[in-house]
Amino acid sequence: MSIYGLILGICFVIGITFFQKNNQVISKNKENLFLFLLLFSGLIGARLYSVINYWDYFLKNPLQILNLRGGGLGIIGALIFSLLFIFIFSKINKISFLKITNTIVPIIPLCQSLGRFGNFFNHEIYGINNQPIWLYESILMFLLFFILKKTKSHQTGIYLIYYGLIRFFLEFLRLDTIPIYFLSLGQILSLSFILIGFIIIKYENSHN
Repeated sequence: MSIYGLILGICFVIGITFFQKNNQVISKNKENLFLFLLLFSGLIGARLYSVINYWDYFLKNPLQILNLRGGGLGIIGALIFSLLFIFIFSKINKISFLKITNTIVPIIPLCQSLGRFGNFFNHEIYGINNQPIWLYESILMFLLFFILKKTKSHQTGIYLIYYGLIRFFLEFLRLDTIPIYFLSLGQILSLSFILIGFIIIKYENSHN
């Protein structure tokens, strides 16, 4: 196992353990299936985003798409696919989407912070003038982890806004971006996260 894979495995264990300890939303007989499908969805989304980001490389080396040990997992893709899965799961099982996400979200920044060290060992995510983008994001997500620990409401909305802001500004320093006019794909998606975060907070306030 690579160090990258080991770090991801540790993050998965931390996230799963936290959810199992705090879950009061999903019945125990569906919990394991939910977690498995959530992780699977996140991995698919993360890999898909990376493949899109490095399309020229993967077009020439299609077998490398399956080489997860080599790195290349985009958190933006993981977040999008995970949220889509939770939304579908919540509708099928008639469970509140936000009750599920608010149970999971508080631990996600810690997992992201630790996960960025996998990029360090893989020598990834360096930006303009060789700046350690992975380290900047790791520190900022660690701060978000403590913010959410002190927050008793709006965890999902706060997470989306905070992470959207972090990613939007760090994208200016990255070299591995997909330009779309004067922004990058990551920045456009980050702005979407921020908007959705505010909508979620407004929705929760109107239903309290």
